[in-house]
Amino acid sequence: MSTDSPALAAAKAIGTDVEGLLCDALPLEAVAREDAHHDAEVSGLLAPSTVDAPFPVVFVGAPLVEIGTDVEIKACKRHVSNGPRSQSGRWAFKGRHDGQHATLLDRGDFYALGVYDDDGTAAARRVLAVAIVPATVVDSVLSDRWLGVDRAEGTMSRLPWSLTSLASTVEEAGGGRVDG
Repeated sequence: MSTDSPALAAAKAIGTDVEGLLCDALPLEAVAREDAHHDAEVSGLLAPSTVDAPFPVVFVGAPLVEIGTDVEIKACKRHVSNGPRSQSGRWAFKGRHDGQHATLLDRGDFYALGVYDDDGTAAARRVLAVAIVPATVVDSVLSDRWLGVDRAEGTMSRLPWSLTSLASTVEEAGGGRVDG
C-alpha cells in the first residue's frame, strides 16, 4: 500500500482527530515536531483526581503522570468490520528494538490508548474510553506479540482493546464486546 493511499490518509486523519479530542479533554498539549516519537506532552498533573473528561480515563500501572512527560496517543475503533463479522479494533505499535516503542521505553514515556466510535464521520466521532499506561507496562503486555515487518521500524504489534483493562469500561460506555 502506498503511503499516499486514501485508506492511510483517512486513518491518519482519524488519528489526528482522536489526538485532538484527548488533548482537549486531558491536560495534554499536542507536539507538532515531525521528529518526535510522541504526540503530546503532559501540561498539568494527570491523575485520577485531576481528570474531568467526558469519557472514562483508566490509569494502568501508574497513579499519576508528571508535567512534561511525553505521551504517545494511539486510537482504535470500537468495532472493525472484517467481512461478514465484526471484531474489536486494535492499536498498532511499531519499533520494539529500534523505533517509536523503543524510544518511548528508553525515556520512560507513556501511552494514551483510546477507543473511539463514530458513524464514519468526524462530526460523530467520540472517545469511549482511554487508558493512561507507562510504555513499560505496554511492553510487558506485548512481549510475545511482536512480528517482523518490512518497514523501517522492523517490528510491529497489534493489541485489541478487548484484551485490556479497558474492556469493561468500553462495554459500559456502549461499546459492547465482539470477537477479539
